[in-house]
Amino acid sequence: MKKFLAFSLLLLLIFTCLFAWQVVLNNGTAEPLRRADIKPHFDHAVQWLDRNYTVVENIDNPILWWMIGQAAQNTADVTLTRIYNTYISNHQHNRAPGLWTPMFDELYRPRVPDILMLDYMHPYQQFFVYSLSCDHNLEIEPVIQAQMRPGFCGMHYLHPRCITHQLMGLRFMQRYECGNDELVADTIAQLQAEVRSELFWDFRVGDAYIQRVTMLMDTGAYDWVKPVWLRRILEAQNSNGSWDDLYPLIPLPDGRYLGLSSTKPVIGDETPNFHTTAQATWLLSMLLEQLP
Repeated sequence: MKKFLAFSLLLLLIFTCLFAWQVVLNNGTAEPLRRADIKPHFDHAVQWLDRNYTVVENIDNPILWWMIGQAAQNTADVTLTRIYNTYISNHQHNRAPGLWTPMFDELYRPRVPDILMLDYMHPYQQFFVYSLSCDHNLEIEPVIQAQMRPGFCGMHYLHPRCITHQLMGLRFMQRYECGNDELVADTIAQLQAEVRSELFWDFRVGDAYIQRVTMLMDTGAYDWVKPVWLRRILEAQNSNGSWDDLYPLIPLPDGRYLGLSSTKPVIGDETPNFHTTAQATWLLSMLLEQLP
């Protein structure tokens, strides 16, 4: 019993030391990024999107393509603009307008069904539908009202995208002039502080990590984004230009790793992830827009 207890304490000590070391590395000092640091990574990401367009165009996730559109608009990149316009032509112009159409046509407001017909959606998706439609009947629903205020995301360290999804909905409220401006701005300010805390402690550079930094940038909290966080994101870019959702810890045979995803321990490889790559591309475009 004593040996087991001693071994358990040793494992706990090792884990604590490793965790502390990773947190230190995640919050160290780093030189601010220059445009010359970011542009090659952005170009490499665009090249990956261009080479793999026939694969990613079939991923039916409107907000990812909205992010690609935002990145193209921020940078006026010819290749990225062509990719986005091709997607819109092939996958938006030939379908009837729907709940997500406002992402691609800012003047369109969809007819929103009763919320009972949206039960198949996650709460954050229901919030997106409200934010894009400004539907007054949907606005009074408890699940929508709750997401307009801080505190909606309980145990948010265990649900790493909850607050960032809430911020996305609030930003669409601002973009489409929905709800109370002062309440939305106050909620965003409080959630920014929580995202900053998450980034301090959660060193796993992956999808959720990139999403947090992206939402700090999109909500105007530029000064809260540490240069070291940005440099870690650039370092996490794969050699082919994509990003994935694997934070590698221990190398294994056949190019695999024991590591951490945004939600759990995994054994995997550097398989490109469109969800992560689209967010990183939008993030880099905002950085390029800010830098001289």
